[in-house]
Amino acid sequence: MFRFTMTALVALFAASVSASAQTAFPYWLGSAVIDSVSSQCAGAFIAKNDVLESAYRAKTGISGEPNNPGINFYQARSTMSYFRTAGNATTMNGAGSGSAYLIRGNVTTIPNPSQNTFPFTFNFKVTPATITKTTQTVTVDGWINNWRGVTNCKVTFRAAYRLGNWQ
Repeated sequence: MFRFTMTALVALFAASVSASAQTAFPYWLGSAVIDSVSSQCAGAFIAKNDVLESAYRAKTGISGEPNNPGINFYQARSTMSYFRTAGNATTMNGAGSGSAYLIRGNVTTIPNPSQNTFPFTFNFKVTPATITKTTQTVTVDGWINNWRGVTNCKVTFRAAYRLGNWQ
C-alpha cells in the first residue's frame, strides 16, 4: 500500500511539474518571525518568537496567474494559507480581508474536513510597493486576525522572501 501511495504521489508531482513548467508563476520563499500574539490565541498553536517557513505570492500580470495574492505559513504538520479577497488586488499591501485554509496532517486525495475556509482580516506593509516577476526580494510586516480560524486571534509578524519559480 505504501509503495502504491508513493508511486501515485510521484506521478502526480511529475504531472504537475510538467504542466507548471509551461508557465512559471513567481513566488517568494522565506521565513516569518512572530512578534506578538493576542490573548485569544490560546489553542492556536502559535507563540511570540516562533519562526515559520513561509511563501508569498503577488500578482505580477502573467496571463493565467492565480486570481488572488496570498501568503502561506508552514508549521509542523499544518499549513495556513491566506488569500486576499478584498484589499490591494496585487500585493496584499495595506488593509484587507480574505479567505483562509488550514490544512492539517498528511497530504491526501480524500476530502479533508480541516480544509474548510475561514475569514480573516489583515494589514500588511509589503516592500517594494510594486512587485514584478523579476523582483528578487520582498518583505512583509503586519498582522493577521483570526489566525488559524481562531476568532480574534491576532498575530503580528515580520517576513523576508527571495524569488523562486514553480518549475
